[in-house]
Amino acid sequence: MAAVIIPWNPAEPQWDGPYGADVDAVRRDGLVRQRWTLPAHLSSSHAAASHGHASHAAGSRFAGRRFAASRGMDVWLVILAGPPAAQGLIGHGSLAVVGSPTPEDEPTTSVEIDFDALLAYGDQLALPRLVDRVPGVLAADGRPVVIEGTDEDAMRAVWREAFTPDAGSLEPAPGSLPPAAGKRVQANRFERDPEVRRTVVAHRGAACHACGLDFEQRYGLDGGDLIQMHHITPPEYVDADYAVDPLVDLVPLCPSCHVVAHSRWPRPYGVGELRGMLARSGFLRGSALTEEQLAAEAGAARILDASSGPDAP
Repeated sequence: MAAVIIPWNPAEPQWDGPYGADVDAVRRDGLVRQRWTLPAHLSSSHAAASHGHASHAAGSRFAGRRFAASRGMDVWLVILAGPPAAQGLIGHGSLAVVGSPTPEDEPTTSVEIDFDALLAYGDQLALPRLVDRVPGVLAADGRPVVIEGTDEDAMRAVWREAFTPDAGSLEPAPGSLPPAAGKRVQANRFERDPEVRRTVVAHRGAACHACGLDFEQRYGLDGGDLIQMHHITPPEYVDADYAVDPLVDLVPLCPSCHVVAHSRWPRPYGVGELRGMLARSGFLRGSALTEEQLAAEAGAARILDASSGPDAP
């Protein structure tokens, strides 16, 4: 499937609301929806680049190619206006709603875009680096264009280098795979909210409350921020007015205990029930010993053997 490159000028009132707040909202909620107006007939990046240059062999093959916006198409948001240092690739989304073309000489289509990944100002992938990998981007100067084939593959590759998902996320970064290779899943927002998570860890610690696993102790610093949050409030108490209390409604769980907790629906297993399962299976809560601790224990055992041997006083 082809993808649409949308040129954006932050100085114009196209974006509804403060962009910075939406960057946080996408991290917290997963999606932000924005309305946009696209040409009813989208040109390929090759055709747009070769406009007025019929002798350009590479572009002439695509000169008559036109696309209509369709639901599910990938959208790449690129800043192509303002200071050069501010220009570059800044977001990814997909077309969620596509309206009917307007009856005009140059018809347009009103669309709604679900943005699932937005970079903060200053973090965008610099335009020169982007153009080096995806030359067709420059064809979008002032007008949305379509990329496909190798250009679309190159866009995904460069995006994978620019966008980093949250630590411990099992889902691929939005936009890193073709639409047909993934699907959108619903997740508990309270368990994924980074601010809520920081509050829970600050008050409850980062060890699993069921089995006691401490990621940093087990895996070192690289694993220190991977504990998951388990939302323990029963679904029947979560209504439109519900506000999560991080100190009451969430507990840290390791991924193994977390998936077991959610294996029961609609009321997940509680921490006490998980501990009961572990106890019945013979599991003993504890912590992994470091090499130094193991060496110390071995030394203590040798001293004990020596003191209790036949030559002991």
